[in-house]
Amino acid sequence: MLNSALISRNLARLLRRGPTDLSSFAIERRELCPAEEVTRPPALHPDGAMDRIIALSPWRDWEVERGLIAGTPILHAPTEALILPDVVLAGAYLYRGGAKERIGHGEARMLDPDLPPSQTIPEACLVSGWTGADFFGNFMQDSLPLEMIPGDDAPRIAAPTKPYSHASGYRVLLDLPEPPMPRHARIGRLTIYRDFSQNSFKLARYRQLRARLRSAIGTFPSPKGIFIRRGSTQGEPRWLKNEEQLEEMLGKLRFDIIDPDQMQADTIARIALDAPVVVSVEGSHLGHALYALADGGAFLVIQPPNRFAMPYKEVADCLGMRFGFVVGHPDHGGFNVDLKEIHYMLERLA
Repeated sequence: MLNSALISRNLARLLRRGPTDLSSFAIERRELCPAEEVTRPPALHPDGAMDRIIALSPWRDWEVERGLIAGTPILHAPTEALILPDVVLAGAYLYRGGAKERIGHGEARMLDPDLPPSQTIPEACLVSGWTGADFFGNFMQDSLPLEMIPGDDAPRIAAPTKPYSHASGYRVLLDLPEPPMPRHARIGRLTIYRDFSQNSFKLARYRQLRARLRSAIGTFPSPKGIFIRRGSTQGEPRWLKNEEQLEEMLGKLRFDIIDPDQMQADTIARIALDAPVVVSVEGSHLGHALYALADGGAFLVIQPPNRFAMPYKEVADCLGMRFGFVVGHPDHGGFNVDLKEIHYMLERLA
């Protein structure tokens, strides 16, 4: 089908008509949580770890990472609801005039065979964003809490998202049915949310979801700790070459090993429930620990030397959890982790 919204947008841009920022069309803004300045602890790491960092993840910024490592105070932006009139949803994008904003997974195409006939929706609340649509970790930490913002009777819609194999299982555990995905619609009054901050409003929703998980799966003996394999995720390859030796060491410490490739969401949640610490290579699969880890628990993240990233330090700070990391040693297309450093960091995080 012809994507007329994209054509109209490109024409408006060519003629330089109107604003290019979708937020500029808002007829109403509601502050759901004001800006908050908070203190945060430094990240723990062994001596020499920083010297092994070769490159940063392309999605991260060094100024942000340094603040997370040092534990400097941060000013969280407010969480807002914006009301937009007469907006078109086409695939993974919203359009109005010369403005275009990605809110789902997929490319914008003039001729889109996946685009169904347009429907009219009088009013809706958008409960998805591109980060959660592209990455499982962001689906867990961004998209699911976002779905909790509208009132119980508010009409929700979402944009196309990658088909995460564990999404449906977590939706059952967290009592969050999948919102409708119209894919192509003209919406008379659309509410969108600017919900990027790890603020007190996000924390309240994290706590609700953590409580729902425990209510859904009941009581199980908590493990000494968990190790989550990265496995064959849809993300960038991060090859921990001595993973087998690491698992053997952690097994002797009575850690449970979680293999997302071989386990459903409810099994993962039961194994991980109230673990005091999670060890894993940095990546979206750490999202499995977000709602199951014990209150006051700890993250020990193994950083690939060529893809350093600290998103789970942001989550740990919000939840009042401890965070430590080690940096791997490059080794022929992958990296190795120093097992003595892992043991040392587990003692520091205990």
